[in-house]
Amino acid sequence: MKIRWMTAPVRSLAALSLVVVSACATARPGQAETSEPPAITHVENAGNYAVQDRFGEDPVSYGVHWDSLALEADEAGNETTISGTAYIRSCDCEPNMRPVMFLFNGGPGASSSPLHFALGPSRRNRQGEETTFADNQDTLLRVADLVFVDPVETGFSRSASPDGESRFLGVEGDVEAVAAFIDHWLEAHDRSGAPVFITGQSYGGYRLANMVPRLGELDVRGLVMVSPALDMGGSNGDAGHVFALPTMAATAWRFGKSSIDAESEPEAWENARVFAESDYLVALQRGDFLEEADKLTIAEKVAGMTGLPTALVLEADLRVGTQDFLENVLADENQLVSRLNTAVTQEKRPPANPDRPDGANDPSLGLGRSNKIISDDIGAYLERLTGLTRDDGYRSLNLDANFAWDWRRSGKRPVFSFDATPSLAQFLEQNEDARLLVFGGYRDLAVTILETQYALSHAGLPQDRVKFEKMVSGHSPFDEEALRAPFAEAIHDFIVTAQDQEEDQ
Repeated sequence: MKIRWMTAPVRSLAALSLVVVSACATARPGQAETSEPPAITHVENAGNYAVQDRFGEDPVSYGVHWDSLALEADEAGNETTISGTAYIRSCDCEPNMRPVMFLFNGGPGASSSPLHFALGPSRRNRQGEETTFADNQDTLLRVADLVFVDPVETGFSRSASPDGESRFLGVEGDVEAVAAFIDHWLEAHDRSGAPVFITGQSYGGYRLANMVPRLGELDVRGLVMVSPALDMGGSNGDAGHVFALPTMAATAWRFGKSSIDAESEPEAWENARVFAESDYLVALQRGDFLEEADKLTIAEKVAGMTGLPTALVLEADLRVGTQDFLENVLADENQLVSRLNTAVTQEKRPPANPDRPDGANDPSLGLGRSNKIISDDIGAYLERLTGLTRDDGYRSLNLDANFAWDWRRSGKRPVFSFDATPSLAQFLEQNEDARLLVFGGYRDLAVTILETQYALSHAGLPQDRVKFEKMVSGHSPFDEEALRAPFAEAIHDFIVTAQDQEEDQ
């Protein structure tokens, strides 16, 4: 195992001011002393591994690296860091010709572990208390080197504050940190001229859209967004109820609770969408001027589609909240439906932690009373592959970071907004070779398909370079065994196509 200190100059990044100091990986015996503060702590054991994927006949050989960037330090020398795990293919290829894909999840407060073990060379299989790691045939490593980024206070990335407070736990600070990590990683690994792809899931899509103005001169060929929260203010008010109704109706149809006559979930969803964007939208728009008879007609239609009592719909003034739907659509079976994946249910019982918002106690999250999920198996996996030793636990999910999140902007825009699509539109306009691939799930009530579709079609994006893949899945398509392969294949083909187009020019 070897540890190398690699320095990298900070390129001009908009509004970026980093104090680069010693990073925090555990030192090994024999580590060379250096008087120069490093930009990145780089840990690898020089091991060479191989994975047999399904995109080629020969196994893919690769090395594994863990990199940590110190963002700043307090007066006592405690550092705030951001880190990531990289898989680099061992080949005779020219480094600056081979694509690099950076990937992160959302939350905020989520590590990269979901995407890490969906698209990286290892698959994490959990059976009760036992976890194994096996070859992932769906890995994208054949077509791109992969760097899974853990934002501050997730994974092994840390705030300098023992209380977990940091200016990087906020919209702008988070973007600054992730953009800096990408920039430094490329410099440190001599890949600054390489084609770049970036993938963000959920809040990670919002992060990515806000980050693109900071990518400077990077050769960004494509952006991938999985269930992205692009306009988190767009679902406020009546629009949110319009966006949610088709997913609620398709969910009720799958459970045999809906009046919709359809052959599939997508068909049930489409049936409800037509109603949601016409009669339902007009009724909501009328507000207090809606006639009582018309209100009752709409309520009965909504109730029939969603499997809810008409009285509940009327009591909600036609605007049934997501949590009310999740708690009531299977009330006769005493089941609670998951917001993140409406195919997942559990018996209704008191929440593990009643002091958290309802969404934090979602059946799909698997949180106990603690707001953190510590995954010792991932820590052991990283130690085995890179030699990295840490004793503070790999944080797969950290809701304390989520609850501390600063959503304010620092005066850069005169209007307070959660809409990141203008930045995305401007980036695609200025980068005519860049493309956008977006995934959405019919079973996702956290970021509904219709909400994403609306955001993508109302931002002035170049639609000939935007592809929206709708999948019969929840918030994470790769959680569905039958969808792991098509999900990975869509991204694989996206990368290959982008590379072929560049070579043809």
